[in-house]
Amino acid sequence: MKPADLIINNARIISMDGSARRPQALAVAGNRIVAMGSDDDVAGLCGPRTRVVDARGASVIPGIIESHLHLFGGAVELDSHMINNINGFRAVSDSISQYAKAHPNDAVIVVNGAAHTSFGSRPITRQAMDEIVPDRPFIMICFDHHTVWANTRALHQAGLMRGATLPPGNEVVLDAEGLATGELREAAAFNPVLALTPTGGREWLGMTTGENPVPPATAAQRATDMALMKKGLDYAASLGITTLHNMDGNWYQLELLDGLRQRDDLIARVEVPFHQKNYFETARVDEAVAMRARYNDDMLWCRRVKIFMDGVLESMTALMLDDYPGAPGNRGAPLFTAAQFNEVATRIDAHGMQISVHAIGDGGVRRTLDGYAAARRANGARDSRHRIEHIEVIDPADVPRLAELGVVASLQPIVGLGVPGAALEPCLSRLGRKLPMSYAWNTLRQAGARIAFSSDWPVSPLSPYLGMQAAMTQRPLTADCPPQAQSLMEALHGFTAGGAWCEFSEDRKGRLAPGYLADVVVLDRDLEATPPEELGMVKPVLTVCDGRVSFEADSHTR
Repeated sequence: MKPADLIINNARIISMDGSARRPQALAVAGNRIVAMGSDDDVAGLCGPRTRVVDARGASVIPGIIESHLHLFGGAVELDSHMINNINGFRAVSDSISQYAKAHPNDAVIVVNGAAHTSFGSRPITRQAMDEIVPDRPFIMICFDHHTVWANTRALHQAGLMRGATLPPGNEVVLDAEGLATGELREAAAFNPVLALTPTGGREWLGMTTGENPVPPATAAQRATDMALMKKGLDYAASLGITTLHNMDGNWYQLELLDGLRQRDDLIARVEVPFHQKNYFETARVDEAVAMRARYNDDMLWCRRVKIFMDGVLESMTALMLDDYPGAPGNRGAPLFTAAQFNEVATRIDAHGMQISVHAIGDGGVRRTLDGYAAARRANGARDSRHRIEHIEVIDPADVPRLAELGVVASLQPIVGLGVPGAALEPCLSRLGRKLPMSYAWNTLRQAGARIAFSSDWPVSPLSPYLGMQAAMTQRPLTADCPPQAQSLMEALHGFTAGGAWCEFSEDRKGRLAPGYLADVVVLDRDLEATPPEELGMVKPVLTVCDGRVSFEADSHTR
């Protein structure tokens, strides 16, 4: 065997093969792992040009597979003013006013990380926002990215002061006089204000329309957008992420990422889906087949269609089987009728493509499962591995259906209720008696469902170690809530092998073994000796993707 390009030794290697053994070393040649074992076993592959990395007794894990994020939007928000840890009108006002004063040339003030309770007991209205920024358009984006608030100037410039005609599930909230309150629910409602921002809202296009930028991006805008995508990839690599399942899907983002690849700057594997909106003709899903034909390798691919079934609990747009507590007649805002979704799911499934559906309410989850069952009846059973994203609440009758239909539960532990530091309201009030079946990670796992973990960045922090900490430290809120906390191996599996299975790559990713792709992370400590409540402090010192170093914190070469 020829000498290795890279050897990592003096390590505690967590292979994710289910065994308790901890090899000390591994060797990489090209883009594959070629050997694993003791330091002595692997030392024979060291040649004059082999790089040797001393892990110093720390854990070495498979590359993190981030199964649900919004890469473009997250990259834009890396430079955004964040208010996610600020509470109360005065504190928020002071923070934003200082930011606005420090950025006098910004035509629009954009703030991220807001919550429905950011102003304390005071409602978030355009008038309250005018008090903070009276002289420029001012936009606050909710942490969940399903609600945006705008001040009067922004609403006027976007033409929304008297509302707008929108697709189902989207709303410009109006007051008794027919004027906008400032609250904009779901993408079609807030796209016009995002068009006022420096990026023109292009970072949202894949998530909200499935279209290329209209009007088309200029050469300068493309260069800016490509730089933003690279910035997002660099940040992901610094966290040990080697694969990203992007949730925004269009040709434009694929072209940006392909442009990075042509410059040898695609430092992580990225999946980009086609995004089918509820107002598209069913036949539009056939475009996904063309995307798959053009992009279908281990670094950049499209083999999936993304769909939104409902909204979120916070704004009561998640589809529920029953009325929301205290809101008679309101069961949420479904984006597809059952018949529409059954038709779309059947057509996608017939193309042999994977489907992933944002479904948060128990009604949304059931409608999605019904659609997957309809596709199976029409096309026959196959190993489809269709996904449901989030599943924040599920009816007990639907729990076994995930395993029966081979559906992946794509979950984000960091947003669970009972996670230390996570806000309880307004979700707790929205759930009422359904709380025991919310964020039910163990309940689903014990029923045989396949689990993949992720962050939903920028909705939540991208760090998978914060995600593992959340998964392991969750505690039941009431006596009738079953415990949902995960073990370390379950949490790590969700961010590695679970993500690999989810994308049909378990034969080459998600584990460390000879013959597998060389996606490897060297951490700064022994993961298994780290208390669960300290996992969020874990940092990678080296990330390797496809055999190449994509991130390095400091020198570990000897």
